[in-house]
Amino acid sequence: SADLVPKMADMGLTGLLNLTNPGVISHNELLQYYKDYIDPELSWKNFTVDEQAKVLKAGRSNNELDCTKLLGYFPDVPEIHKSMDALFTRMKAAGIKPRPKKTA
Repeated sequence: SADLVPKMADMGLTGLLNLTNPGVISHNELLQYYKDYIDPELSWKNFTVDEQAKVLKAGRSNNELDCTKLLGYFPDVPEIHKSMDALFTRMKAAGIKPRPKKTA
């Protein structure tokens, strides 16, 4: 969270620290949040691994960053799904609308 950086500076924290929420989230879960909160008409089709390999120059890598050190300093950093729910709730309350649909 952006409010952690000033706290970290005040504490004099230095070194490597992964500023990430604990947990993992998939592309499909993020798209579902967007659909649920912003654009109920959103639809998508997933690539198969073979289809993906035809359009990407390198293979995909899905990773989870270790936030143990961060949680040692800030144990209240919320799990990623809780944070995404709060983010999309704020976006909806702020009136964020879907982009206009492109016409052919």
